[in-house]
Parts: sequence; structure tokens; C-alpha cells
Amino acid sequence: MKYTRYDLKKDNSTKTFVIFIFIILLSAFILGTFIFQIIVKNPVNLGYTNTSQNKTESEYESNSVLKNEDVKFVAVQGGIYKDRNNVEKEKEVLSKHGIPFCITESGKTRVFLGIFSEDDADKIMKSLREQNIETSPKVFTIKQDDICDTEIIQIIDANLKILNKLSSEDVKSIQTVELKRWCSSIEKGEAGNYRNKSILKELKEYINKLPKEITKDNNDENYVYLFNKLNKIGSN
Repeated sequence: MKYTRYDLKKDNSTKTFVIFIFIILLSAFILGTFIFQIIVKNPVNLGYTNTSQNKTESEYESNSVLKNEDVKFVAVQGGIYKDRNNVEKEKEVLSKHGIPFCITESGKTRVFLGIFSEDDADKIMKSLREQNIETSPKVFTIKQDDICDTEIIQIIDANLKILNKLSSEDVKSIQTVELKRWCSSIEKGEAGNYRNKSILKELKEYINKLPKEITKDNNDENYVYLFNKLNKIGSN
């Protein structure tokens, strides 16, 4: 009787090789899918900084890009009075919701509750209205005709975001170091012969002279300064 001889060793080696190739192909597929989903479709995860999501504590943008659109800032006004006693009463009411400041013109004093972006002002005024506190908007519209206007808008917006933080009860003071460093890096608007070049220079000098720390006690002075600048360059 004859017996057929099988080489079991060789057969096992073949199976091992096939399994090994299968594992390699599967791993390559998984790795390829990962690369496509994470790197190709979402390049921000590669470690590049996305400035619109990764802002500093001061929450301002660092890029000066002309957007050719009007930007509106809104001062929320409580009332206008001749009697100083009425001014103080109005300030007392508004101080429960933020840090009021006053502007006196032609013998009359207007009491404001901060300066905000258009959207934020709408929300604040709606909230006050629901609490039976009547306010009205004083709108400043700044046209972006050139890069100088854009940088003016950015500086004002960055400063206001810092000042408005002090309206929160848990915020006692705000550091200005980062704001000063960022502001000093803005240079495009001063390089050309632009209409509002002097305003940009004044704003940068003002930011540079701010104390290292802004508190609630001196915040109204900063609002007054920005109000007057907006009144000068913005159309009402």
C-alpha cells in the first residue's frame, strides 16, 4: 500500500504568508482612510493656527484685510438730561447692567451704557427693554475705503471687547499687554497717504499709553475717548 506524503510545514507557511498580506492590506486601507479624513479634508488639524478660532485673551484679529464693507458700532443711550440729579439716577439704574459713561454737549448730558457691535447692541437693548428700561441706539458707521480704515476698525473693536469684559461682575480688571503688542504690529495703514491716517496714529498712541491694567474705576474714561473718536470718523 502506498501513502501520499503531505508537506504540512509548507502548507502552514503559505497560510501565514496570506494572513500577513491580508493584515498589511487592511492596515494600508485604514491608514489611507485616516489620512484622507483627517489631513486632506481637515488640514487645520495639522497644527496650523486658525486665527478665527484661536484668538488671544483680548479676542482681536491680527490680520489687516480690506473687506470693502461698512462697519457699525452702537452706543446704547439711556437718556438725555439737563439736571445733574437725573443724570446720576440714570447712571445708578444702568450701572446694574454695565459701566455707564456720560457725554455732555450743548448743556445737556447723555448717559450711555457702553459701545458695542451692532449685533451685541441689539441683544443688550432687547434685554433692557424686557426689564422696562428704555434705551436708544446711537449708530456710528465707518466706511472701509482703504486699509487704514480697516485697521482703525480693528483697533476700536479690539479695545471695546476688552472694555466690555469689565461689565461682568466676576471681572475686576483687564491686562493690556497683549493689546499693546498687537496694536504696535499694525503698520500697513501708516505706510500710505490715507484720509484717516492721523486718526489711526492717534489710536495707536492712545493704546500704547494705556495703563498695564484697566479697572472698573477708570473704564468710563476709555468709553468717552472711543465715543469721541467714533463721532469724528463715523457717520451717524
